[in-house]
Amino acid sequence: MLKESLIEHQHRELVSLLNELNEAIRNLESREIIYRMMDEVIAYTRLHFSTEEQLMVQSGYPDIEWHKDQHKQLLEDTLHFRKKLDYIGEEIFTDWYSRRPFARVLAHIQFADKQVADYILQNRVNR
Repeated sequence: MLKESLIEHQHRELVSLLNELNEAIRNLESREIIYRMMDEVIAYTRLHFSTEEQLMVQSGYPDIEWHKDQHKQLLEDTLHFRKKLDYIGEEIFTDWYSRRPFARVLAHIQFADKQVADYILQNRVNR
């Protein structure tokens, strides 16, 4: 699998997991199911970020430190989001979540990760 294809595959998988989580929250699934799904999203996000950071190092991506900082912030936001369910009830959580989905993660995929994929592709072609 080409480097950029691997990243795109992981993006599709992450978006799929987020869609499943969205659906579970909208359907008022149990707290246990929501926790399990959130843990899956967090674990896959960590895997994806690690893979992407390795590819950035290999390709000599110039803005790697900024991008890694974005990854760190997104993970912190995700962990905070998961903890929020501990302190509020399901109905309040569902209402809050419906107004603030994983928009930052999706925006990161669409914009920042696209720049990385474009750089990797260009770098590979120029070698």
